Amino acid sequence: MVGRYAGIHKYRELLQMKEFYRVFGGVLLIATGYLLGKNAYPLLGDISLLLALLILGGPIVIGAAGGLLNRELNVDELVSLAIVASVVIGEYGEAAIVALIMVLGSLLEEFTAQKSRSAINALIRLNPEQATLLRDGTGVSVPVGEIRVGDKVIIRSGEKVPVDGKVIHGCASFNEASLTGESLPVEKAAGDMIFAGSVCYAGMVVAEAQKIGAATTLGKLIKIVQDAESQKAPILRIADRYARYFTPVIVSFGAAVYLFTEDIHRAIAVLIVGCPCAFILSAPTAVVAALGNASRNGILIKGGALLEQVARVDVMVFDKTGTLTAGMPVVTGITPLNGASEDQVLAAAAAAEKYSEHPLGQAVVHTAKQRGLELAEPERFKNAPGIGVEAFINGRSVFVGGLTPGETAGLEKLIALEPQKGTKTLVVKENGFIIGVIYLQDILRPEVPALVKSLREAGIRKVQMLTGDDDAVAARIAGVSGIKEYRAGLLPEQKLEQIKEYQNYGRKVAMVGDGINDAPSLAAADIGIAMGAMGTDVAMEAADIVLMNDDLTKLPYLLRLGKATINTINFNIAFAVVFNALALIGSGLGFLNPIMGAVVHNFGSVLVVLNSARLVAFRLRNAAFVPGQNELKVCEPAA
Repeated sequence: MVGRYAGIHKYRELLQMKEFYRVFGGVLLIATGYLLGKNAYPLLGDISLLLALLILGGPIVIGAAGGLLNRELNVDELVSLAIVASVVIGEYGEAAIVALIMVLGSLLEEFTAQKSRSAINALIRLNPEQATLLRDGTGVSVPVGEIRVGDKVIIRSGEKVPVDGKVIHGCASFNEASLTGESLPVEKAAGDMIFAGSVCYAGMVVAEAQKIGAATTLGKLIKIVQDAESQKAPILRIADRYARYFTPVIVSFGAAVYLFTEDIHRAIAVLIVGCPCAFILSAPTAVVAALGNASRNGILIKGGALLEQVARVDVMVFDKTGTLTAGMPVVTGITPLNGASEDQVLAAAAAAEKYSEHPLGQAVVHTAKQRGLELAEPERFKNAPGIGVEAFINGRSVFVGGLTPGETAGLEKLIALEPQKGTKTLVVKENGFIIGVIYLQDILRPEVPALVKSLREAGIRKVQMLTGDDDAVAARIAGVSGIKEYRAGLLPEQKLEQIKEYQNYGRKVAMVGDGINDAPSLAAADIGIAMGAMGTDVAMEAADIVLMNDDLTKLPYLLRLGKATINTINFNIAFAVVFNALALIGSGLGFLNPIMGAVVHNFGSVLVVLNSARLVAFRLRNAAFVPGQNELKVCEPAA
């Protein structure tokens, strides 16, 4: 039967109701056949057994014949030959029971394999069937398929989110664990994004639909995970290649047993136990279990082949901005000059930067708002790239930007321009006079120092940071993170060259970046790992693996999962080979009859699937809470 269902993603066919009707009908016919045979109705008994054989064994024989017509050998041929041989020698009951055991064994394999798929199936079940739209001030329940981009969707406590959208009214806490692996609820208020598949814990919001159906983060996640199931790792392809040779070898061995013993029952038993079902299931069951585990923990892996690559990674390369750091600079200090106060300097700078899109300007505005400063409306705003911004505030010219060499020399006599290595400096001028200096830094993610240590414990031989930032900033980030090697001032092509240099020396390189600026390096690395896939199409497309919630602490878990998967596959293959060899010897020596052979054959397959299913319970250890991701937000309730 495994020849029909060698792909784990096709196992759902076995759960169709007709399969159970077939089994139930086959059992009744077999029982009827034996009862009639024992009560002086042998002809009717044989007819009943042949009908059972037709119902249970027919699909197996038809599948084998189809394979032969397409010149494709699979293991169904062995079972088919055993069934046909039993019929030829008049053992109808034995043939029917063998077919029944094979079908029951396949169903049992399915139930155990479904445990491996539970996390992936849970993603599919996250899609709600109904949603509530806000129309003319009234909530209207509609099928999810009728939602269109721009519709206003009401999500109440206990409901699943049907779309990716932006909250426009209300406040609520959401469980995003199935998408991000984060078990704690996340507070969402007006302006925040919510994602399809998350569940509203408490509260109510109205959101504007921005992505629907397959275009949502959940839709893309399901599609990628389903595609990943069908991608075969090299170790899977090796198993398939060897499996092709089993049929002629086992047929030859069965023929030899018959020639030497003249016992057709032994030869039939050899054909049954010789099916390498356990061998074929060794790899795909483990891969599907691992993919489901990773998905449940907020890690999107795009193919089974990548798990094999992950297990071999020995160099981990990080981008700096947006990866090791938060990607958003913060104000770390203000030095007022010429009689101005800190608040005056900050208010003037924030007013000038009020509509700036530069990260430094946005950091200044954010800090001013945190302090509760009132920001004036800028006039005649002018942005000079690489220099700064200039605007008129209440009739005065305000400039925020870098220093000229002459200004730097003059200020160094008054203040230490860089009180901390790697600090960005902005000067604030009012009508041409310097009124203060603002210092900014890109802050390291709090989990990074522990992460670097964990990576080394997980077997990574080299951890390196590559950045386009200047050496002073890179040195500061490397120092506080515990990364001993870094290269600064790199262009994208220079990062790419560094990765290729490692690969030329036989190293397996994983590159971790934000999925946008680092696309060439992510593509060239043996494993490209992107940050922040929640709502980011580029991150989904650029990398092999995506951290759905920007959680770097899951990297050691990913490495351990890759190694555990390969170890499980190797154990399964070794077990299957030894198990099949012992079963063949037992059948050849006459210790196993055809019925016992069918039982033993399926027992080995189920053991392999159960061993693979252990990967579902593979634990994420030492996960760190990331500050700022679960802060309580205060907002007005939805109308």
